[in-house]
Amino acid sequence: MAEKAMLLDMEKCMACRGCQVACKAWNELPAEKTTFFAVAGGYQNPIGLSPSTFTLLKFYEVDERDKVRWLFRVQRCMQCVDPACVKACPVEPVKAMTRDEKTGAVYVNRELCIGCGACRDYCPFTVPVIDTEASKSTKCTFCFDRLAEGIQPACAKACPTGCLTFGERPQILEMAHQAKARLEKKGRRPVIYGETELGTGTKKIYVLPEPLDYYPDVVKNPKVSESLGLFRELLKPFGGLALTAAVVGMVLGKVKEVKEKDQVKS
Repeated sequence: MAEKAMLLDMEKCMACRGCQVACKAWNELPAEKTTFFAVAGGYQNPIGLSPSTFTLLKFYEVDERDKVRWLFRVQRCMQCVDPACVKACPVEPVKAMTRDEKTGAVYVNRELCIGCGACRDYCPFTVPVIDTEASKSTKCTFCFDRLAEGIQPACAKACPTGCLTFGERPQILEMAHQAKARLEKKGRRPVIYGETELGTGTKKIYVLPEPLDYYPDVVKNPKVSESLGLFRELLKPFGGLALTAAVVGMVLGKVKEVKEKDQVKS
């Protein structure tokens, strides 16, 4: 199957949250109790991704010539082409953080996951969230189960404005550049995000109508931590032993200790 991707043409977003609701419905995620908070006037709810929210519509309030303008962005797993979370997952030989060979989707095999948090520590976008009650990592699955049946992700299916478009990655990138040219003609300063980030890019391709400075929580220059190799090396002595979250936490602590020592030396 050809590499799939999703275009998020955020100028077309009207903040209906259809994608957020469709994601919850397909993944059978429960509602969560939320309250208004001091970010963008409190119109965004909940405040962030969680074990029961894999997709979140984010609001950004911009003052332009004494008028309020809203910018929107759908936050979820970027579905990296070369996912660091899969490399970081210590569960062997079949990884709990799985890259599906057929669809390319990256998702959590909850039966294998030990909730150690290594995937979150090494995700350059800090997306996975640990469900502390279940001791499992959680995140967007790219609807791998739908893709396997030739059906597009639930969020794209639900989007009423064409903001979300699913297809083969080369086609999606072409559409992204067309959208960027459209916005430039309107006097905007659009940015394509996800095409080349991390070197190999991601399968979620954003066209943001304005420069990244308008989106303060977007990672400007995402990088995979250089300590990932050290982390893998420190895990080797455990071999095929059944790892626990506590053991992996100890190894992560050792990695942090080594990093801090190196920083002091430099």
